[in-house]
This record gives sequence, C-alpha cells and structure tokens, in this order.
Amino acid sequence: MQIVLNFLLMMAIMMMMRNLPGVQLAQLRRVWMQDHCQNGICSGIHIGRNDYVIMSQAPIAKQIMLTFVNSSIAKIPHLMFDTFPDLQVLRLENCSVETFERPQFDGAKLKELNLADNQLELLPPGVFATMRKLLDLNLAGNRLELFPRGIFDKNLNLTRVNLARNRFKVFESELFKMQPRLTLLDLSGLILQELTLNFPILESIVANNCDLRKLTVYGIVKELELRNNSLREIPHIPNASNVTSLDLSHNPLGNLQGNPLRRYTGLLRLNLSATNMHDLPEGVFKKQNHLKLLDISSNSLYNLKFIIFDSLKSLQYFYFQQNNWNCDFLQLLLNSFVKRRDISFMEDIVEPELVDDYIDGVACWYENTKSSRHCESGTLTDAALELSIVRNDIKTMMETMDKKFVKIYRILEEMKLRL
Repeated sequence: MQIVLNFLLMMAIMMMMRNLPGVQLAQLRRVWMQDHCQNGICSGIHIGRNDYVIMSQAPIAKQIMLTFVNSSIAKIPHLMFDTFPDLQVLRLENCSVETFERPQFDGAKLKELNLADNQLELLPPGVFATMRKLLDLNLAGNRLELFPRGIFDKNLNLTRVNLARNRFKVFESELFKMQPRLTLLDLSGLILQELTLNFPILESIVANNCDLRKLTVYGIVKELELRNNSLREIPHIPNASNVTSLDLSHNPLGNLQGNPLRRYTGLLRLNLSATNMHDLPEGVFKKQNHLKLLDISSNSLYNLKFIIFDSLKSLQYFYFQQNNWNCDFLQLLLNSFVKRRDISFMEDIVEPELVDDYIDGVACWYENTKSSRHCESGTLTDAALELSIVRNDIKTMMETMDKKFVKIYRILEEMKLRL
C-alpha cells in the first residue's frame, strides 16, 4: 500500500511541476524488477544518475537477498526498500554507483551491504544512520578519501568493515569507537606509511599492500595480516600476548635481531615468508611454545642452529622451501626435527637445472669444495653467505618490480574508469 501511495504522490508532484515555467523533467522510467530478477540474482539493469525509477507496482515480499550482476547502476533507486521490504542482503559490486540520495536507506532492514568496486567519492553525513541492524559493510574499491565525522555512530552492531583499495591518506580508528562488536577491519591497498589503531578488542586486522613502514596497535587484537608492505620492524603492540596469528610475509624485516617476538607469547600461526632473512638468532622462537604453523619459506637461509627449534613443541606445519639450504643441513633438519615430530611441510618448485639436489622434494645446494660439504650446524662460510645474499638480492629485485607493476596497473585502471 505504501509504495502505491508514494507513486501517486510523486505523480501528483510531477503533474504540478509540468505547469511551472522553465521546469524540464526527465522521462519517468519504470523498471519492473520481476522481469530482471530470479532467485535473488538481478542482471541487465541500467539506471542513470538522472533517472527516476519506478521499481514495481506492488511490494515484493519475502525477498531476503538481492545480488546485481552485469548491471550499470549510477544510484540506488529511491523506492528500493519499499519494493523489497524484507531485504537483508544487498550486493551491488561493480555496478558504477556514484552517489546516494537522501534519505537513501530509510526503511531498509539490511544486515549486509556490499558496494565494492563502484565509483563513490563522498558519503553524505548520516547516510547509514537508519540501518541499525547492519553487520557487514563492504566499501572496497571506491574513491573515498575521507568519512564525515560520526558516520557510523548509529551502526552499533557492525562486525565486519572492508575499506580496502580506497584513497584515504590517513585513517582514524575513532570512526569505530561505537562498535564494540567489530571483528574484522580490512584496510588493504590504502597508501598508509604509518598507521596507529586503537580498539578495545578486535578479532582481525587486514592491511596488505599498503606500503606500511610503521604500525602501532593499542588494545587487544588477535589476528594481523600485513603482507607485502615496507615494514622493517615488528609491529608495536603493547598487548602482543593476545595475538594468535601474525602474517608479515613480503616485508623487508631482515634477520630479526634483538628477539622482537618475545612479547608474542600466544602465537599459533607465524608467517615470515620472503622477509629478506639469511639467518635467525638463537632465541628468536623461545617464547612461542604454542606455535602450530611457522612459514620461513622464500628467504636466503643456508643453515641454522638446531637450538632455534627447541621451544616449538606444538608445531604441526613448517614451511621452509625456496631457501638456499645446504644439503647436509637440510638432511639433518628433516630427519632430526621435521620427520621425527611428524610435521607437515611443502615441496619446492625450483627448476631442477637450478639446484644441486632435492631432499624429500626440497631444493638444496652443496658448497664447491669437498671439505665444506659436511654441515657444521650453526655456521656460515663466507662463500655460502655471499651466495645467499646474491640470491636474496635477485628475489628482492623481482618483488620490487612486481610491486611497481601493480601500482602502474592501478593507475591505468583509474585512468580507464575516468575515460
């Protein structure tokens, strides 16, 4: 009944406006949603920024989820939530949404709103205020540079927020001071060289590909995913004992001198893949008694002191492929530690012509002289160290080139959208 009244009211207003001098009205378009939607999937719908759309003649009940594909929608139709009064999930990924009308979300019962990969540049203050039940908000891949102050203050039930691949220069965790149930915050792809976050408690932070050089996190956080940044030191987290998962892969951390993991006593998963390591200090994992997964792959490690592994009593998965292992040391590592404790590991993908040997599928190299083929655990010859560093420099150069290609690709994509 309400949608019919809205339609009649709008028609009356437009009839009155037709008689006013100098007023030109866009053609009234009707979009019958039932012709485009089936089983919650809507396709082939095109709505311009200046179109006024009549969604349907009557409400469509019991429709809980709508996903739009192959559609170009510059704005969400004004009567969307009158047409679908029971809607809980709305997915409008890659639909060219540019703007919101106010009040855009009046009457919406949404729990999940996905607007990823659209063209939003600004959000009106209070645009989400009426959606008190909203749990999951995805704004990734838009053109947002800032948020109005207090924009999420009414969304007290938010648990998952994705802001990846936008254009924020700074990020303020104060935006989510009213969200005690927030479990996931994704900031991947934002260019943020320094980042400070302050949450009472947060399950997971994702900040991949951000060029981060310094990260500080106050409060309690359990999982951090920080792949492909520019971190040269472990994140500063006063309550680091609460962290259970830490992914620092593809960061230029180096050899982790000074035991920087000593406060991370609750770790279950640790990823140090491709972090420019060619050695590890003796006590680096001394406090990681509960660690179940350790990844030190894609570094320049040659051999290590076995005392490093003494504290890893709970280890179940150990990934150490794509290093510069000495074959004698690798044999000892597999027989005395990995196989003895029945720990899972992965084989190498290095081409056979580039290695001296494989041991259980893991690539390794011998030194040139016969006297050096016997591994003395914990020592590195000058020649082996030099070879390890050269291999690592080549890896680093290739990773830097990959990052630059990603940035160039992003710029080209943005230029394509503007054109």
